[in-house]
Amino acid sequence: MSRIRYQNTFKMINVIIYFLISSLSLVSAQSSSDYDTYGFIDIKTDSMDVPFYIDGVFVGQHPLKEPIAVISGFHEVGYIPPEIQSKKIRDNLSDGLKRVYVSPGDTLKVFLFYDHYLSQAKRLESDYKIQSYVGVSLFGMVIYLLFSII
Repeated sequence: MSRIRYQNTFKMINVIIYFLISSLSLVSAQSSSDYDTYGFIDIKTDSMDVPFYIDGVFVGQHPLKEPIAVISGFHEVGYIPPEIQSKKIRDNLSDGLKRVYVSPGDTLKVFLFYDHYLSQAKRLESDYKIQSYVGVSLFGMVIYLLFSII
């Protein structure tokens, strides 16, 4: 009886080893195919606690512990939140948002200049205020001229 028990135990151990080896080969095959479809983005900046966005999705703050895994292809990397990414801001703040291509299995290093963004944002804010003041004053002058003619 004990000999049958040892044979059954031996068969069970062989089955377990077979499943472990086959699962390891599946995992290694999966990771190599994943490696062929994914790349990594390593984001750096010149300031601390800067929020990072990839394709409009928050991925963390500087410093990041490790590169971010992404599907290979084109991506937008930046620190401008998606809710304030109007066309005018996207055109004017080129250093705050970069369009990059990530190759499969490659790690792309992206460096963003945050201090430069702050000076640009302040300048754009003052430009927008001046534009709005000039527009309102011109509109007021047109209305005043129209009523003075009538």
